[in-house]
Parts: sequence; C-alpha cells; structure tokens
Amino acid sequence: MPPSLPASTESPSLPAAPLAGATEKTRAKARFTAGAPDLLKALVEAERFFDGSDDRGCPLHQKILAAIDTVKGGAA
Repeated sequence: MPPSLPASTESPSLPAAPLAGATEKTRAKARFTAGAPDLLKALVEAERFFDGSDDRGCPLHQKILAAIDTVKGGAA
C-alpha cells in the first residue's frame, strides 16, 4: 500500500482568467443563437397564455413580446 500524502493547506495555483476576446464572444453568441429556437418556442407558448386574457397588454405580456422580437432578431 503506497504511503498517503500529507494534506496540503495551500490551494493549488489557478491560471489567471483570460480576458474576454473576440473568440470567446463569438462562442457566447453561437451558444445563444443555438438555443434561440427552444427559447423562442418557450416564449411563444408563454405568450399564448395571454390570448383572451384580461391581462393581455400587462407589463409581463409586453416583456414577453419584446423578448420574442429580440430572439427573432438575434437568431436571424
């Protein structure tokens, strides 16, 4: 049986976080647009909740409509 190593009280050194470069921003945008169809589907389903509702036009409904427009513009 190998001898156990003594527990270290020092934390391992971590590399410095890289600055957000163009490649990372591109990847983030790609991840967003890749999830856009699912997000759009969920937003449209949420918007349908307001069909025929007295709450149609309330602040939440307006935010959902704005989010739908944003996702459609970002995915196109």
